[in-house]
Amino acid sequence: MIARLMPLTVGYDWEMAVLKRTGENVAERDVEALSDEVRRRLPWCDPGTDLELVEVRVGPVPAFRELLERSRRVEDALRAAIGRKGWALLRSGARPFEREPVGAHIHVGTVHDWTAAVRIQNGMARYVAPLAALLANSPVYRRRDSEYKSYRVASFAEHCSRPQEIVAPGFSQPSWGGDVCVTLAWGSTVELRVGDGVSSTRLMCEVVALVAGLMHHVAERESERPVTEEEYRTVLVNRWRAAKHGLQAVFTWEGDEVEAPAVLTAMIGVAQDGMSRLGISADDLTVVRAMVEKRQTQADFQLAVFAKERGDAHRLTRAMANIQRDPGAFETYLATAGTLPAVEPGDIAGELVAGVEIDTPYPVLCWKTPLAPAQLDALLEKAVREGRLSMKRSRLGVRLYSRADLV
Repeated sequence: MIARLMPLTVGYDWEMAVLKRTGENVAERDVEALSDEVRRRLPWCDPGTDLELVEVRVGPVPAFRELLERSRRVEDALRAAIGRKGWALLRSGARPFEREPVGAHIHVGTVHDWTAAVRIQNGMARYVAPLAALLANSPVYRRRDSEYKSYRVASFAEHCSRPQEIVAPGFSQPSWGGDVCVTLAWGSTVELRVGDGVSSTRLMCEVVALVAGLMHHVAERESERPVTEEEYRTVLVNRWRAAKHGLQAVFTWEGDEVEAPAVLTAMIGVAQDGMSRLGISADDLTVVRAMVEKRQTQADFQLAVFAKERGDAHRLTRAMANIQRDPGAFETYLATAGTLPAVEPGDIAGELVAGVEIDTPYPVLCWKTPLAPAQLDALLEKAVREGRLSMKRSRLGVRLYSRADLV
């Protein structure tokens, strides 16, 4: 059965932080008042709040031009309301000192059959990592930096965007929190949740169109494609590489090691038919194509500012909020930014072993790795055989692992 999206419509839930002049987040009641003001000005818009974030919602709409026009009108209204109070937007995948991540969730519809929607969810799993790389925008998170371009994806968005599962359509149940979610129990869309918060309205709309095109392609051509256990492991390792290196990542793709720009270029190609139904072509993805060509992400923009602010996260927060008073700040950076090199794939097993201390409980390791538990077990068993780890059990039978060089 072909899992068709009829008609093809798009929308998003785009979270943004609102900051005082001091760089602190405004209170929840302030965000609620701000949302109400925008809604009064644009009655068709449905902004809301989420953990002291303003959440902009536009859609569903059937055309890219309408999506872009609505998004710009909402941005203008939001910035006008914020400007009158002397506040500023921080459009990022994270606030450097807050636990809660900041996301941009994309909804694609319309689908009315549950099993058809689950097939699309399964089929989108292989595309999650390249999209996460493209949207990487949280390189400083909870006072950490330098290891990941997207700490939000690496931390599973504090379990609001968990690694994608492959589920049997006939046995699946409504659930929430995966990288791709079926929302048929509450709406009529398939939702991509893996994306970090976005810095630019134009970029947001371009990525929405790309995701819609990919979901259309999956629905028409890949929804019956089975996913093997080895392919699923590849999906999860690619996700880790995307979080770590952004568009500098090298992915395992169709059996080969392929640089992220080549993977995304191919994805744009297969998404073309769906995008054309929204009135947009590959040539119209001006920001996305520039990012892919230069391997530059929004995280790289932040890291450039971070370096100028001497690695001070407080200064970074204030600087990015001020820079983003210009709606086209990211595109301005991108126009003059250089091309970054590809980065060789890292060793996920080595990184996991390095994170083990003395008597580290197995459940802690489960939360730290993107691998499925069965894959994690195989990796840990190998490390024990090789003498890199030792294992014992607690009084309750929980496995406790210790790194050999620490014992």
